[in-house]
Amino acid sequence: MSDRRLFSYDAATKTRTWYEDTPTGFELYTEQDVSEIIEQNKSKHSDPDALRTNDGDWIYAHIPNVFVLKFLDDHGVNVYGDREHVKATMKLLNDPDYRFLKTTTLRA
Repeated sequence: MSDRRLFSYDAATKTRTWYEDTPTGFELYTEQDVSEIIEQNKSKHSDPDALRTNDGDWIYAHIPNVFVLKFLDDHGVNVYGDREHVKATMKLLNDPDYRFLKTTTLRA
């Protein structure tokens, strides 16, 4: 039987971290309820004013923390990395598997 226990919960990001004993030590798992973020991203597709910050910058995507970790773990892409990582992030965001993270239908 698994000894999985809630390790922490962040109400602001709706992120849970779980602790589980394993035969070789322990593992931590992170999960996040991203449904609200995804719905907000979809609603911004049809609202051009929502795509700009107060500084006039273009908001291309809203990437929940759990996907920042997934991009790093599964693809070796650091969303906050250097120029090559930015290119790789944009490529992932334009992939059909992750386009729901975008706030626009445009491509950069």
